[in-house]
Amino acid sequence: MNHKEKWKLILEEKRFRTKSNTINSDGRNPFENDYGRLISSAPIRRLQDKTQVFPLEQSDFIRTRLTHSLEVSYIGSSIGQSIEKILLDKGDLDQNLKGYLSSLLRVAGLVHDLGNPPFGHFGEEAVKKFFKDYFKENKATSLDNLEKADFENFDGNVQTLRILSKLYYFGDEYGYNLTYSSLASIVKYPTNSLDGNKKPTTEIAKKKFGYFVTETETYKSINDYLKLRNNRHPVVYLLEAADDIAYSAADIEDGIKLGIINFEDILSIFKNNLENNKEITVNHLLDLRERFPKAHDSETLIIQKFRIFTQQLMIDGIVEAFRENYEEIMSGSLQNELIDISSAKDIRKAYKKLQYIVFDDKKILKKEIAGWEAIYGLLKIFTNAAKSSNFGNTGNNPEARLYKIISSSYRKVYENIEKYPSSEYKKLQLIVDFISGMTDTYAIGLYQELKGIKI
Repeated sequence: MNHKEKWKLILEEKRFRTKSNTINSDGRNPFENDYGRLISSAPIRRLQDKTQVFPLEQSDFIRTRLTHSLEVSYIGSSIGQSIEKILLDKGDLDQNLKGYLSSLLRVAGLVHDLGNPPFGHFGEEAVKKFFKDYFKENKATSLDNLEKADFENFDGNVQTLRILSKLYYFGDEYGYNLTYSSLASIVKYPTNSLDGNKKPTTEIAKKKFGYFVTETETYKSINDYLKLRNNRHPVVYLLEAADDIAYSAADIEDGIKLGIINFEDILSIFKNNLENNKEITVNHLLDLRERFPKAHDSETLIIQKFRIFTQQLMIDGIVEAFRENYEEIMSGSLQNELIDISSAKDIRKAYKKLQYIVFDDKKILKKEIAGWEAIYGLLKIFTNAAKSSNFGNTGNNPEARLYKIISSSYRKVYENIEKYPSSEYKKLQLIVDFISGMTDTYAIGLYQELKGIKI
């Protein structure tokens, strides 16, 4: 298959179920249609109260997981427009498909963190630690090694595929019924939890994992149809780049607003860590300080403008890295993230150094620990209940009541849609679905209520 045929396949409107109620006047491309299915749904709305970096932050200036996702969506769409121009110039993209790649990246950016649990990556660690402890204590479990590995290596990106393809209940077993490429675009590590999670590894696809056992057939159908050969979808490289560009600079902007870092911290770290872009970047930062020396909230203003400037340098670097590594990207054999082999890799490195300062702020650490306790505690309460035959039945007992607390949409999938044969696995997955889908505020509040701390 040549590249033109490959892009035509990638941008095709292939879904698990044929669209119903098609409106003749609908002029949207398939991925704009996907975006419309997503934007008003509850899982997207819940991102507004999920941690990006600063848990339970009251300032409405600070980014949540939703505002971060919207920024990734826009940056991804912008990168997509530049890549489309390259593909059109090469003759690898039909003119009538112009705009499709940009729209696909817009969708991918919006949903890329949809499966993240409360309190972000620290929440993921709480889920993983809980199940490592759980399986040590419950050696009589019926789960095999692959099934246990799904829980012990829980990952929000893997949960995203589950939400999109099945867990979002909208009347049938297909979830949002998105296009195959929209679903493939968020599978960063196309392997299961045993074949993946190899550290160290030189294979990017095995760094983590991409699907739970319950979504194996879903991924296999996508992989076979799009002829991915268990490699990354080409759009994944661009989505990862958009995510890197969005959060690296934005986290520092938020850190300035909260007083965790200051202008001198940023100037010092960029001076000491830049190679390719040192002169242009440092000079631009100094020029901004001269232009706005006494402006109200000048440091915030300076860093906002600096973020825009550096993000453009990173976007330019990504587009060029795509051009230079095009063949490997199309074959899925590229073993690096684009940002790490781009001309802007030193800018990303400098921002990472600044992020370490932000992440170690005591206010963040204390709230993360509180979030850890809530997630670990809720998992303990519900998994203990799931051992009882009363869990899922009616009755005047705590286990039956705890089952009824779980959202009805998750129970609907558990009872009527999820066909996986292992009853124990299904129960544990139901609990993880429920808890990982919570907002930060709801997780803290429910834990306090169930422990009698708050009534």
